[in-house]
Amino acid sequence: MNTEEFRETLETLKESELIHYVQKYVCLSLTDASDPAAEVHTLLDLVYVECVRRKKERMYDKIYETMCRDPEVCRILIAA
Repeated sequence: MNTEEFRETLETLKESELIHYVQKYVCLSLTDASDPAAEVHTLLDLVYVECVRRKKERMYDKIYETMCRDPEVCRILIAA
């Protein structure tokens, strides 16, 4: 995936859509944690940067914490 296109997509998202992206990319990143070079980690970084730009770091942190605490949620999200 082109990271510039991904960044531009993030900028156009409504807050509810951004929440979904945070959930999705946190889960994908956790799933691919054994490969630190995986592209998903870069994409998650871009999602975080967008949250910072919008002053929504707390939202990101809360979602990240929730996903780490209950990995079963990720299995459900990724399967959907």
